[in-house]
Amino acid sequence: MTPQKILFAAAILLFSTLSFALEKKTICTWDPVGKNGPVMTFYSDLKPKAIAWGLDINFVAYTDEKVAANDFKAGVCEGVLVTAILGRQFVPFAGTLDAIGGITTDEGLGKILATLANPKAGKLMTNGPYETVASFPVGTLFAFVNDKSIDTVAEFSGKKISVLNEDPQTHKLANMAGASPVGTSLATFSGQFNNGNIDILFMPALAYNTFELYHGLGDKGGILDYRLFYGMLQTITKKDQWPADFGNNMRKYVVNRLGYINKMVSDAEKEIPAKYWIKTSDETKAELKKFSRDIRLALKADGKMDAKALKLLWKIRCAEDPSASECATPE
Repeated sequence: MTPQKILFAAAILLFSTLSFALEKKTICTWDPVGKNGPVMTFYSDLKPKAIAWGLDINFVAYTDEKVAANDFKAGVCEGVLVTAILGRQFVPFAGTLDAIGGITTDEGLGKILATLANPKAGKLMTNGPYETVASFPVGTLFAFVNDKSIDTVAEFSGKKISVLNEDPQTHKLANMAGASPVGTSLATFSGQFNNGNIDILFMPALAYNTFELYHGLGDKGGILDYRLFYGMLQTITKKDQWPADFGNNMRKYVVNRLGYINKMVSDAEKEIPAKYWIKTSDETKAELKKFSRDIRLALKADGKMDAKALKLLWKIRCAEDPSASECATPE
């Protein structure tokens, strides 16, 4: 046998041995577009990285996150990727990272993700058999409105607001503002808004083109330029079915991808025509900030938001702006 053939045979044997040694895992992955969508694309480089961790990960796309979550519970997959709204049922601490007004700047976002990438913080991301191994942002949520006159909290009164997947904080905001909450899912909200059945919708800039929300904005609608909170997608696993260090490896992976995420979000915001952005007055900003705090505290009292997560987010906000009035009273 020639040296070239020996080398080729050795390479084949090594590849076969590595493939056999890898643990095969499946993650049920919500992506609004499907297997060729933005979420699947984001995780496209994880598969080769995971080989170094001894894993062969298969990402299966779902266009309905509730189905993905149910399949995860039923044992169809060892991990699932869903929004923080649905993720809260598995790990309340991680699911509270999308608290309204909780994270308000890119700097604060970077700090919280870096903090959670510390191995000592791993226990916070675990609840019973579940672990949130990754929590990555999809940009800040803005209020999309079908009429530019809806530019103050007072104007929310009497309007129909989308409440995605029974999200308690959006429901609370609607009640406090005197608006009518309308239950939606990720499969129905865009149609509801685009058909005029909803007046106000909270979504990140990435949703503008992905869900064709320009149809609902039309000629009269707009987007309040106030950043309400960071929307989060989360990957959750059944901890005992993965290597012990998988969660920490994944959280470090997200921190390393943050530059890519921020650029993707920034590009999406720039793609929205300038005519749609509504300048939010200082008075409205102050009112929304107060609403946000009242909602967080009410949901903490109701046991629907994790107290430790809210306190950590408060510490990060007050480290950035110690003079803020909220910093006199910890959450």
